[in-house]
Amino acid sequence: MGVESLQQPTYILEPQPIRWTKSFLDKLNIDVSTFDNICQFIGELIGTAMLVFLGCMGCSYNESFEHSMFQSAFTVGLVVMSIVHCFGCVCGAHLNPAITLAVYIYDMISLTMAIFYFLGQLLGAFLGYALMMALIPDSAVRLGGAAHGVCVATPHPQITTMQGFWIEFILTAMLIFTTCSAADSRNITFQDSLPIRFGLTVTALSLAGVSLN
Repeated sequence: MGVESLQQPTYILEPQPIRWTKSFLDKLNIDVSTFDNICQFIGELIGTAMLVFLGCMGCSYNESFEHSMFQSAFTVGLVVMSIVHCFGCVCGAHLNPAITLAVYIYDMISLTMAIFYFLGQLLGAFLGYALMMALIPDSAVRLGGAAHGVCVATPHPQITTMQGFWIEFILTAMLIFTTCSAADSRNITFQDSLPIRFGLTVTALSLAGVSLN
């Protein structure tokens, strides 16, 4: 059987319409397309909030055990895996403006929805960090008396501005490369493992020192 004859896959990057009964939407006085767009915005907002809240909680200080970079990276990877699994079918679970921009260039979403995705990611990040700050003690936020809070990316003192720029550029490009590979029709038989692969990709990039903000 040739690739051309296979059924078109449901890519994790491209949000799918949510099936609602007409009577339910009639009560809300909105059409299906508008309601789907609202769900996609909310999904991106909640997903980004979960990423920041749970990911940064894994970076917070704990007196019970020694904090490690592997712990932080693996926590973020597991969180991404869970979010992609839960929200990938709703909004694509971009969680990052760079991915949204790539998906827009691929013509999978409109410019209007791309802007709403950006807003959802921004608001979700603020919401997730505010929730974390409200629920953990200040001693867990201020690592070693540092002026910046937990989960705030700061370059190593020996890293120059240009080095930091290229590290972020190259490793973010690797994330986008993984994202675009997932949308390739030749990966049609590997869709079920996408959450795991994205989670491990983010884990590897985090261990490499990229912030991916």
